[in-house]
Amino acid sequence: MKCILLTGSALLLDLLLLALPAVMAIGGVEDQFLSERRSEEFSFTWNKNITLHGTIWLPSDGASQGSITALVHGDGPTGRINGDGYNPLINALLDRGIAVAYWDKPGVGESGGSWLDQSMSDRADETRSAIRELRERFEDFAIGAIGFSQAGWVLPRLSIEDGIDYLVLVGPAVNWQDQSDYFGTIRMEAEGKSPGEIEEALIQDRANDDVIFNAPTFPSNLGDLTEGRWGFIKRNRHEDSTIFIANLTIPTLAVWGEDDLNVDAMNDVEIYRQFLTVRPRQVVLIPEATHSLLKSTYNYQTFDQWPLEIQEEWYVEGRSAYAEGAIDLMTDWVLQDHKKSKAKSAKGKKSEVKQSKKKKSAKGKKSEIKQSKKKKK
Repeated sequence: MKCILLTGSALLLDLLLLALPAVMAIGGVEDQFLSERRSEEFSFTWNKNITLHGTIWLPSDGASQGSITALVHGDGPTGRINGDGYNPLINALLDRGIAVAYWDKPGVGESGGSWLDQSMSDRADETRSAIRELRERFEDFAIGAIGFSQAGWVLPRLSIEDGIDYLVLVGPAVNWQDQSDYFGTIRMEAEGKSPGEIEEALIQDRANDDVIFNAPTFPSNLGDLTEGRWGFIKRNRHEDSTIFIANLTIPTLAVWGEDDLNVDAMNDVEIYRQFLTVRPRQVVLIPEATHSLLKSTYNYQTFDQWPLEIQEEWYVEGRSAYAEGAIDLMTDWVLQDHKKSKAKSAKGKKSEVKQSKKKKSAKGKKSEIKQSKKKKK
């Protein structure tokens, strides 16, 4: 599963650079560049001997709000700027005084290892290692993570003990098989298949997957499916984050676009509302928004489905391509004093317990008085 902004288009970039003087006046295109931003390189070691490399972008001098957020990738071989797809979001965060850390996945860019060798638990350990490095560099900062899509199986595995103060989950999936069925259903609906045909196809797909991914070794007749990707799916296809959601101890904002074509937003919102009990929390469904929280005019399952005119529109719009309120929702959450909010929530719970004990005590005393009166009679 992928966020829909996974790769850039070199041809599109060349065409728009030619037209740059004309579009700069609109302003949004400036969001596609980070070259003028303050930055520093960072690296950390994961799994004992694998070194991952990334970049920390910093707000302008004097603009820092004392917060840094790590961006956690969705699916695929994505690097630290993800084909430039997240540059508008990074610029929006920087303009609110929030520093941003982003790194190359294992085996991508300058990072060692291979992301295809990872389980979701491995990805969570990788994120913990990144947070530890950031905590050493930014000791007094609030440190959190914004994760996309597949990160819904990664970030809920973290805990407050990992030194992380908040989470933002964008379009998180909950159950791997359910997400796969939903993605396939949307695709087949677009192809004009009937509900009966879709259900039959899904049943056959599940049966085929059981044969393919339960095989002890890589089958040789799988077309474009590489051995690495086969191993990755085999390792992770039974993922379900419900138990991790229920046990989360980190203040969490979980947000979906109502028109998500990649995950079943309506279903997953209800799961989060039922099982996410940590306080503070927010579970939000944004109307007229996509899997990546863009406006619904950009609603495609993958980037390679975007017509050229839609790519051009997104490039020129910059952060304005996001659905109304989406970026403010995320940045406002990041800038909350979650430690204070969590303390207030804990204090409230203690107060509730105290009041409950008082009521029980008072009820017990009333019962004793009543029994005493009966004895006197």
